[in-house]
Amino acid sequence: MLEEIKITTTQKEQVIDITPEVERVVEATDALQAGVFVYVPHSDAAVNIQEFSTSSPPPLNRLLHKVLQDEEFHEPRTGAAFVAPTEVLIAAQGKLLLGEGQRICFYEFNGPKERSVYVLVIPAK
Repeated sequence: MLEEIKITTTQKEQVIDITPEVERVVEATDALQAGVFVYVPHSDAAVNIQEFSTSSPPPLNRLLHKVLQDEEFHEPRTGAAFVAPTEVLIAAQGKLLLGEGQRICFYEFNGPKERSVYVLVIPAK
């Protein structure tokens, strides 16, 4: 099952927790076990699995800000290249297998924009 998630970003650079949306896609398949692929088809946006809290920026975000302050690296595509467009997960018993505190984070590097994230769920046989 392939599902598109629409995201509207509101800032030039933004991190959005998309875990609930990906979980809904997985649950809709009724697959007990599956491979789950999350793909961002934009050269200036990306996806990452990491610990996430709304009260403080993700650790990766802090690192990116340090690197991207250098004028040589301040292109939106550079941030996306550091993070990557794809994550691969596993679902078991119909739920994503994520570690404690782990979330699926969408990274915007050139907003605000309308964005797409594709989730492909491949049930195990």
